[in-house]
Amino acid sequence: MCSSVCVYGQGTDLGTIRGTVTDSSGAVVPNASVTILDTGTGATRHTTTNSRGEYQMFGLPSGNYKVSVTVAGMGTSEITGITLNGSDTVSANTVLKVASSEQTIEVSAEAPIIDSEDQTISDTITSRAVIDLPRDSRDVYSFLYLNPNITQGGADGSFKFLGAQSYGANFSLDGQRSNGGIFGEPTGSQPSLEAVGDINVLSNDFSAEYAGIANIRVTTKRGGNGYHGSVFYNNKNSALAAWTVEDIIGKSSFAPSPLEPKFPNPFFNITDIGGSVGGPLPGLRKTWFFAAYERNWTVAPVNVSSTTLPHPTLLAGDFSRVDPS
Repeated sequence: MCSSVCVYGQGTDLGTIRGTVTDSSGAVVPNASVTILDTGTGATRHTTTNSRGEYQMFGLPSGNYKVSVTVAGMGTSEITGITLNGSDTVSANTVLKVASSEQTIEVSAEAPIIDSEDQTISDTITSRAVIDLPRDSRDVYSFLYLNPNITQGGADGSFKFLGAQSYGANFSLDGQRSNGGIFGEPTGSQPSLEAVGDINVLSNDFSAEYAGIANIRVTTKRGGNGYHGSVFYNNKNSALAAWTVEDIIGKSSFAPSPLEPKFPNPFFNITDIGGSVGGPLPGLRKTWFFAAYERNWTVAPVNVSSTTLPHPTLLAGDFSRVDPS
């Protein structure tokens, strides 16, 4: 006997849409047909309301959705503009009216739909914000400082969550744990910013299924029915940058020497290039792809911290002058 099971690779980074269907009198509507459409890919999921008029659909990747509710003799109600980020749970309630003929009522979810039953305190940075917000680097985790519950630790790459060190937090990429190092900071392997779909931070009152004092979940983009791409070039150099505090202090305490008569001007040249492309795979139904590439290189002088060299007699093999102690 052979069988197959469909498994979602993004694990806990999948969202949920749920709601209640009622009629104009406020009575619940059981056995209503509910269709959830992913407007980006055209994929649909189907379910029905239970005896309490409730429906719930798990395992939905980040994106924009439309919910259609249909009952014979009551027409169809459509809720558009539903956005899922990461493992969000959103409510999409609707009211059906008895109609003499089949009709469709469209409701636009202009404002974010908040699930009042979920007490989780979280913050989501969308892909648009990742690209548009001003930044000093292309480190995806540099955006965590936008959250008031997160501060920088004692060294680069470390964070404090609600006053605790980063080893108490859980980092994940598309549902896979990405903690590394001795103190549990995120690994150095990160996706390009062009590939980041959203960054979700769970800081308080989240479900026990998420371990740690806080959860930082990065979700990557996915392809859709249309082809989309991007190309970028970033350059940061010393000619256009202000001197750092270390450079200013170094110049004020600089002592000229025959080998270095004047303080050397700071020099660096940092270049980032890359791009992304995504869309449907030709000839394959319901199959999409997304790929991103990024390269970084830095040109800067090497600071020599020590110029101590062996005496010529040592190089010749004469160790008689070496202090035995």
